[in-house]
Amino acid sequence: MPGKRILVIDDEPAIHKLLRVILEHEGFQIIGLEQREGKMETVARGKPDLIILDIMMPEVDGFEILKMLKEDEETRDIPVLVLTVRSLREDREKAAALGADLYMTKPFQPAELVEAVKTLAGADP
Repeated sequence: MPGKRILVIDDEPAIHKLLRVILEHEGFQIIGLEQREGKMETVARGKPDLIILDIMMPEVDGFEILKMLKEDEETRDIPVLVLTVRSLREDREKAAALGADLYMTKPFQPAELVEAVKTLAGADP
């Protein structure tokens, strides 16, 4: 049986690769989405169990994407883990106010990320 589906929205290919290696090892399916692709259609069609979202991206920042995800009835109930280099309290508060379920900063500890993903995606730890 395939594992829980995790959608990664980040403009850095290295992050996609790293998350794929870490999370596929734990049995998750990773769906990559470059920031410039049609996000809402892909998210709604793919019905991931969790979205990992970066904030700092060149075209539309992650806060705007988070806002769109949480305002859309097709995607509002999908948990969102924000994974970003931004560590200011204001950024954490803004993400929480927009509906993020968890906020983690890069660099991250793989074990902490795996535990967070298991919890948010509803997988057995």
